[in-house]
Amino acid sequence: MNTLSANAKYTIGILVSMSLYVVILMSTIWSIRHQHPAGLWLDLLAIAPALPIGGTIVVFHRYIAEVDEYIRAVVVRRFVTATGATLFLTTAIGFLENGTGKTIMPLYLVYPMFWMMFAVASLIHRKAA
Repeated sequence: MNTLSANAKYTIGILVSMSLYVVILMSTIWSIRHQHPAGLWLDLLAIAPALPIGGTIVVFHRYIAEVDEYIRAVVVRRFVTATGATLFLTTAIGFLENGTGKTIMPLYLVYPMFWMMFAVASLIHRKAA
């Protein structure tokens, strides 16, 4: 029988995923800079840090599935607001980059941007209404 709360499982899952992210990111950066891989190996190394990000998404979905209906409603509302804000901002940035030829933001920053938007959404949606 599992006695951990949904919050404890979420915390552990995020800590594991983000620890893996740091290890994989640092390893791939070192490997690319020092071993100079090419071809498919370089492609695999370049996308490897995204794998633990997928893990955080799985952890988040499991959390939503385990909490009660009220918490689920609050979290889903925050998630939808954060997703909408992220889509709006990244689309606007994309049009700005396309129209001006300037690079405003690398795509790997979209995930942290989402979580910043989630934090803002958490301030806006403090309870389900």
